[in-house]
Amino acid sequence: MNESSPLELTADHVGSSTVVRVAGEIDLATAPAFESFLHEQLAHTRAVLMVELSGVDYLGAAGLEVLLSVRAECDRRRVDLVFAECSFIVRRVFEVSGLTGYFLRGEGAVG
Repeated sequence: MNESSPLELTADHVGSSTVVRVAGEIDLATAPAFESFLHEQLAHTRAVLMVELSGVDYLGAAGLEVLLSVRAECDRRRVDLVFAECSFIVRRVFEVSGLTGYFLRGEGAVG
């Protein structure tokens, strides 16, 4: 059995916005590729960077750090960062870390 699920990253560019789909595990081993991919997509995005995390089955501290970094860069560039769908695991990490409101703006309780 693999030590880590491979990380699958895809992106679709629609006008000045980008939709990124992520599946697999975001951990210490995969976080650098995840960060690089998101920053590459952000370089081509002027309005909205939408990240779909429904296929993520593990989000470790390294992955959370990447999301914080990307959120800060989006804020600097005045690009809206939107999380379209999040797996239960991702929502739980956001909740436990106290970052639900920071990442999922306008959302009520997780559940």
